[in-house]
Amino acid sequence: MLTIEAKFDGQTMMTDPVAHVENPNFTQELAWPLDSKALHQHKLQRSAVKVIVSSNDATAGSASRDEIGYVVLNLRTAHHEKVSFFRLFLLYIY
Repeated sequence: MLTIEAKFDGQTMMTDPVAHVENPNFTQELAWPLDSKALHQHKLQRSAVKVIVSSNDATAGSASRDEIGYVVLNLRTAHHEKVSFFRLFLLYIY
């Protein structure tokens, strides 16, 4: 199973696990409520959101979690009107 975890301003949010397939479908939104003034303040502080993709192995009996990859999103490029989607490409090396 795959999960996405996002960290921002000392808070962490995580999606529900989804099947580990070629094109996983995450239907949840991870969002922090910010007004314009708070967003401007975070931009001045160069705050960022770290998004981590993990693989969870629930069949192993323990909740083992392997980090697959991450991306750091800079809030200085964030806008209220425009939404950007980032596609994560996973590379498997055997």
